[in-house]
Amino acid sequence: MTHAACDIVTPAGSPPDVRPHVGADRGRRAILGLGWSAVNTGSAALIAALVFVITSRLLGPEEFGTVALALAILMLVSCAAPGAFGEAIVQRAALSDAHLDTVFWICIAAGAVLYLPILLLAPLVAAHVGLPVLGLLLPFVGLKLLLDLMAVVPQALVVRAMQFRSIAVRTLVGNGLGGLICVVMAVQGYGIWALATAPVITSAVSLVVLVHAARWRPRGGPRRAALRDLWRFGVFSSGNRTLHIINLDQLLLGLLAGPTVLGLYFLGRRLFDLLGGLTFGALTPVAMVYHAATQRDRAANLRALEHSMRASALLCFPVFGGLFILAESAVPLVLGSHWQPAIPAIEAFALIGFMAGLHVPAAALANGLGRPDLWFAFDLSRYLLVIAAIVLLVGQGLPVMMLGLVLANAAVLPGCFVIARRLTGITSWRYLQPLAVPMLATAAMALVLVGLSTVLPGLGAGALLGLQIGLGAIAYVGVALVLSVSQIAELRQTLFRRPAP
Repeated sequence: MTHAACDIVTPAGSPPDVRPHVGADRGRRAILGLGWSAVNTGSAALIAALVFVITSRLLGPEEFGTVALALAILMLVSCAAPGAFGEAIVQRAALSDAHLDTVFWICIAAGAVLYLPILLLAPLVAAHVGLPVLGLLLPFVGLKLLLDLMAVVPQALVVRAMQFRSIAVRTLVGNGLGGLICVVMAVQGYGIWALATAPVITSAVSLVVLVHAARWRPRGGPRRAALRDLWRFGVFSSGNRTLHIINLDQLLLGLLAGPTVLGLYFLGRRLFDLLGGLTFGALTPVAMVYHAATQRDRAANLRALEHSMRASALLCFPVFGGLFILAESAVPLVLGSHWQPAIPAIEAFALIGFMAGLHVPAAALANGLGRPDLWFAFDLSRYLLVIAAIVLLVGQGLPVMMLGLVLANAAVLPGCFVIARRLTGITSWRYLQPLAVPMLATAAMALVLVGLSTVLPGLGAGALLGLQIGLGAIAYVGVALVLSVSQIAELRQTLFRRPAP
């Protein structure tokens, strides 16, 4: 990646190999980046859904379960991988080639160290669980770990340069080709190997696209001083990554409550993850790199925090608020009546998703300003409360346990404001102000959703749901636009401003 390709501004007196953040037109790049990030997350969700629908008609639960087990083992092993050091590359203000080389070779070394036990112990794992095919399957899917670690530095450089279009291309090409090969192999009768090949192909194609976009190659070996510069950030980021990978909540539910309760919980969690990827998942990388690029400008970070809070709330509040209101009528209609017992889990995760709209700006701010320890403390506190709620309340039934999870998430929510105030000095009034328009627009949407079900009780369930979604969306967008005239003008001015020469 060359300096010219990124429109960066190198501070006077910097060493020749220093790579600063993007300097020109950061606001415009952030707005366009949010659009490309939405394309990235949306295309990933769409491709995954299409491939799942097709392959689920060709393959049975045994094939899906076997590959899921192999990937779960791989995910557990990957908790020890230094992939989160890529975020340290994105965040660091003065980045040198020594930092890039160090992270690259550490990732390569870690990949070799972690892949070796997968290779050697796969037959033992296969014998222990009674699935001989795992002896070959685990080393094959383990290649994904190696490919992903090789892509850490190129991806970090692409994100740092706000080249979110390249990230979207990576997802479209990688997931599209992986999904196509998976479907073709499934049609040809390759069974579990069709499912296992898709993630490996996706990672391989992603690596090629990212290497081409980053235009970077390692020049030297690892340096102790460079590792020392990145160590603190990388360790806390790795801790955050582990909390989201390990899925201890699902493991505990499976052991304490059995597969039926776990299945109901998993459906709610799956919807949360899917909708989260389409909402706050698109905002997270853009907000984080913007804060990193302006980390020495407190006023700019304060404005960026307000913008990210408004954007996150505008995306999350209607989606998760609508899910909460419509879950009881939509779940039996869309998923079937046999999923009706999952409604408490879906409603609870809808409320958790509503609160997650406030998590993202705080996380992006803390990580962008080089304080991942603050966000790790917040996330660890939330995680421990969630685990405690599961252990203490699982015997009281799913509805009571899910209420406990909502309360656990609500208990730590003030921590988002504490982080924002500590890093920017924002007042409580100014912190809450960006939430006013999303809250009012969501309230208008809720009135439409509830009002339609009240005034049209005789309408068919499918027609009513379609009418609720359509008119609810119109009400939300209409109120949000009317109340956001000044913000829209500022957005247009930033987006269509002529780039600096």
